[in-house]
Amino acid sequence: MTSVVRAFRSEVLKFRRWSVLAGAGAMLGASTFIAYLTFHQIASGATGHEMTGLIAAFHTPEGLVAVIGQARSLIIAIALILVSANLAAEWTQGTLRNLLVRQPNRLAWLAGKMLAVVLFVLLSMLLTLAASSTLILILAPGQGVQTTAWTSAEGLRVFAEFLVNEALCLIGVSTLGMLIAVLTRSVASAVGIGLAYILVFEGIIAVVAPQVSQWFPGRVFNTIVGAAVPLVGPTPAQGYPAALLTGVLWIVGFVVVSALALPRQDIKA
Repeated sequence: MTSVVRAFRSEVLKFRRWSVLAGAGAMLGASTFIAYLTFHQIASGATGHEMTGLIAAFHTPEGLVAVIGQARSLIIAIALILVSANLAAEWTQGTLRNLLVRQPNRLAWLAGKMLAVVLFVLLSMLLTLAASSTLILILAPGQGVQTTAWTSAEGLRVFAEFLVNEALCLIGVSTLGMLIAVLTRSVASAVGIGLAYILVFEGIIAVVAPQVSQWFPGRVFNTIVGAAVPLVGPTPAQGYPAALLTGVLWIVGFVVVSALALPRQDIKA
């Protein structure tokens, strides 16, 4: 446990790097902008088939979450990039060998590093959603939008449920990014393969074989959130309990495979 804590503390220091902070900044800025555009469209009376559900939910307890949740795909993509690039960079930059000199236990190093990186991703997500929510709540009175339902007990319950499920989703995406980084050992490959899998491959499978795709990790992690608020993601066809269990099994599987692969790799300078 001491080795894991030391690896964790060492990784936390790297959060000050501009490349890491830039990822969190991109998540915050882009997500807040998307939330603002969504709110502005609804408040200004925009119509359209794609807006029907959002407009219907706008004045309900789910209204705030429905607005800020429109940037979820972007948050997932940035989280995947942050984790896979951060981990794969240890191989690409040739720093892993030096790290293992100080911490020979590879699994302890991986556990400590992933704890730190996942913590950073979750904090970035919390800051992003807090900033988006605050902006919308500030703008709402000026547009004549009532926020009573959003801040009611039911509204707060919906928001809390959304946060918990979104955190589970990002933890799952982070472990997927970890596995890809460990197997590819290259920043370019890890980021490219990760995004291609989430955005392209699973999308194709969803069109060709939807009954099969619902069990794939990206879809499962996404539907966990959609079960709480359908407007921010697809609802799980297999039901929330089955989707949650499947998501946990995927996370465990990614961790186990990564833990089996890392000790068997040749580490070169």
